[in-house]
Amino acid sequence: MNIIQFTLDRKQKKLTLNVDSNHQLNFSFEYLRVFSPVETKTKNGVKIPEVFHKKEVQLTDIEPLGKYGHRLVFDDKHSAIFTDQTFKNLFDSYDVNWQNYCRSLTTSQNREASISFVEVK
Repeated sequence: MNIIQFTLDRKQKKLTLNVDSNHQLNFSFEYLRVFSPVETKTKNGVKIPEVFHKKEVQLTDIEPLGKYGHRLVFDDKHSAIFTDQTFKNLFDSYDVNWQNYCRSLTTSQNREASISFVEVK
C-alpha cells in the first residue's frame, strides 16, 4: 500500500487516504486518536485504548517522515507516527476496534470532552 494523498475534512472530523490501488481509507479523527499506536495495549490479540474523551479532537497536522511513515499531530498536543501498515491495520480492524472501545466506555471514561473550554475573543 502506498499513500498518494491525504484529505482532511475538519468539519466532518475525517481523514481520507487515497492509496495507489485506487482505494480510499476513511478514518474519524477520534478513531485515529484513540487507537494511536502509543495509546493502546494489546491483550489477547485485542487492542485496548487507554484514552477517552476524544470525540471533539481535531487533527492539526500531518508530517511526512520518509520511509518511517507520517506523524499525526492532534490539537490535544498528542502526536504519533503512523506507518502505512498501521493505517491498513486500523482500517481492516475498524469494526472490532470500535465495538470494543464502545463497550469499554463508562460514565467517567466516555467519548465526551471531560472539560469544556470556551474561547473568549
